[in-house]
Amino acid sequence: MVGVTIPGGVTRTALATTPAAAGPEPTPSSSCPSPDPNLWPFGVVCGRDFDVPSPPEAPSLVPTIATKTTTRLWGTDPFQEAVSVTQHIWPAALPENAPGETDNVPDRPWGLTLVTPDDPLQAISAVPLLHFPDDAPILYVTRTGIPAVTLNEIKRLGDTGIVRRNDVDAFLVGTAANDAVKRQLTAIGVKWEAVTGRNVFELSNNIDKLYGSIQNPDLGVPQMETSASTGGNGAQDVLIGSADGRDWQYYLPATHWASHMPAGLLWSHRNSIPKPTIDALKRRNGHALIYVFGGPDQVSASVVKKLGEYGSVTRVDADDAVAFNTPATTTPFNLSVAFAKMWDPAGMMGWNILGPGHGFTLVNIDNWQGAVASAPLSHLGYHAPLLLTDNSGKLPSEVEDYYKMVAPTFITTPADGPYNMTFVIGDYSMLSWPLQAHVDYISEMSNRRVWKQATGGRYGDGGN
Repeated sequence: MVGVTIPGGVTRTALATTPAAAGPEPTPSSSCPSPDPNLWPFGVVCGRDFDVPSPPEAPSLVPTIATKTTTRLWGTDPFQEAVSVTQHIWPAALPENAPGETDNVPDRPWGLTLVTPDDPLQAISAVPLLHFPDDAPILYVTRTGIPAVTLNEIKRLGDTGIVRRNDVDAFLVGTAANDAVKRQLTAIGVKWEAVTGRNVFELSNNIDKLYGSIQNPDLGVPQMETSASTGGNGAQDVLIGSADGRDWQYYLPATHWASHMPAGLLWSHRNSIPKPTIDALKRRNGHALIYVFGGPDQVSASVVKKLGEYGSVTRVDADDAVAFNTPATTTPFNLSVAFAKMWDPAGMMGWNILGPGHGFTLVNIDNWQGAVASAPLSHLGYHAPLLLTDNSGKLPSEVEDYYKMVAPTFITTPADGPYNMTFVIGDYSMLSWPLQAHVDYISEMSNRRVWKQATGGRYGDGGN
């Protein structure tokens, strides 16, 4: 076991090719909590009296730590985090030939998307492949092979194959498309397809072409549903972030949207647009609805103006010319809240969450790998948008206020609901147990009739 520094992230303890088994170890007596009488009024307890076993039918499943309104998906490294997410969403308890297994909301995925955890731009670019009709969640591999925890999860998931792509089982994105990974997949009978590029701009363009050819073969570009039965309006949404420096932090909320709805994820520079991105926009033939993530410091006004030649452009940031005389400063944190609140009916874009009854995913911004890996939580289940913090023990004020705004309240009985759920990603160094407990506390149902109740709402208060 070694300490490894992952570019764009933090130093985390993990094995380079065979990460440690997920799950907490029993608390040794040498690390007993301090006897704080406010926390332990009747005495300190060390260790556990019992453990929760995995189901005998699925011995590799990892038990989770949950509260009334939070669920922690544990991982001490990106490999474990991704596996915790896929284990939560796809039980894979039914056989591949079970009725409805290749219909919407399956018991096991239809495919897989494999990326490496050392390049945030590559990993973010891969997320559109996750959405239907691929249903291909993110798992992490290395540049030299597949770690045991990932390989075992590939076997457990037993994907059905993507029928609309010649029954391919796995997309190997960027540096994941190496010979060692290919050999290991071939050895267990996994059919794979590589998608690469000379740089991230070319890679994202190639991913856009690949996903567009599967999701919307008539036009070859991702489109907001392609069937009249689904109620889509045919919008061709394109989400754009800056690839310069650490500007990708502002783009992280886009990953959870791209897993939820069909869209292109493309890149610009702060002050110029690379040719592969322009090529992808031209494929929309002027119909692109373009959403730029970040303020002018991330993507300049001149770039936004240039993007306007290929479609309509909306900036996703914290500013509002009506609300603020002085332009508001955009951070990754207030942008994640702004996008959770946003709604643009033209592109059917934004989560439109203004009240209770929803799910959220909370990630430490230093854990971009967990942000990408948790994108399937916006694809199925609670369809949870991404919220960010930069402190393992505290929420940014804007995220704290948002949680309180959307907390549920009742008028007649709490049994009426609705209820919120937050998925907490990673180990306790990423997001502490007291922070998880705090999120649970401010997310719980409360009585609107209590005189001091000043936050929260009912389901009808929400935007959707």
